Amino acid sequence: VSKKVLDYHKSLPGYKVTPLHNYKALASKLGVNSIWIKDESKRFDLNAFKVLGSSFALARHILGERDQYSYEAAKSSGIPESVLVSATDGNHGFGLAHVGNLFGLKVKIFMPQGTEPERAERISRLGADVDVLDENYDECVQVAKRFAAQHQGLFVQDTALESDTEDELKIPLYIMQGYMSILQEAFEQEPELRPTHVFLQCGVGSFASSLAAFIVNKFRNEENPPVIIGVEPSQADCFFRSAQTGQFEIVEGEMNSIMAGLCCGVPSTMAFPIMRETVSWFASCDDSVTRRGMRIMACPLPGDQSMISGESGAVTLGFVYSLLQSDSHKYLRDAMKLNQDSRILLVSTEGDTNPEGYYQNIWH
Repeated sequence: VSKKVLDYHKSLPGYKVTPLHNYKALASKLGVNSIWIKDESKRFDLNAFKVLGSSFALARHILGERDQYSYEAAKSSGIPESVLVSATDGNHGFGLAHVGNLFGLKVKIFMPQGTEPERAERISRLGADVDVLDENYDECVQVAKRFAAQHQGLFVQDTALESDTEDELKIPLYIMQGYMSILQEAFEQEPELRPTHVFLQCGVGSFASSLAAFIVNKFRNEENPPVIIGVEPSQADCFFRSAQTGQFEIVEGEMNSIMAGLCCGVPSTMAFPIMRETVSWFASCDDSVTRRGMRIMACPLPGDQSMISGESGAVTLGFVYSLLQSDSHKYLRDAMKLNQDSRILLVSTEGDTNPEGYYQNIWH
């Protein structure tokens, strides 16, 4: 599936491979073999990876199951729905607005309380109709779903809900398949890449479960497959709590972490069982962890590539740094088998999607 999905993305206007950086100096300083970071801020010049999911989901919805997908085939076939509808913390809505422009479709976006004005305005600048509600993200998802049903819209959400019908579950699945292009592309860039540890941002779990499933499938015949670690903000750590209790846990209330794209309190019902089977560890991190990751990439060691990584993009590197630098975490390093032979793979999922907030977090 991942090869077919990437071939579709290659057919989209403006496609180019996003960078895969080898942070050799940082790996040497932290005492591991290598640290590779895929920079998704360069994806279609949209500053984040999310468009990969919504663009493939729309093509799959239009064209059905087939051996090959292309943008031209999907666009020429047309779509019966009048509007694309979604809830977002920012990046998914921005990507969907771009997809709407590619296909000549209207887009309606709902955003949660506490949304930075710049995040809403940049979606509006792409022509989408944006409403910021006095609700958290998970409530916005419900509002968007109802709106789509009432206005002959296509609900393009990257999470699956308990209330979803079998037909409604298709779009979240197609979105998850779309995200696989990130690693399909990475392994085409570096065919010899063999990570021992993969750290992934959780959110609702669609991104993490998609890439985790890819990794598990790719290395299914190896004696020591990569260890997968999920990372979340402490204010929205639904997978961390679920791992603690063994149950499907929900985090409610206001979530004001700077990691806005990961402030999701309800796991995707489609992602949850995949995460349970593929992820070995979950980490709950406060905002200082991602600020550290942002600073490391903004001002790296000599020889390593400087990168702009946003609040949700940098938390995995911040956690890796904390894990490898702190003496108090030695027991965790030993349990995770992190050592001088470890080859770490990360994805910086976004750039400075809120430029003012980015510099606020870097400088202060």
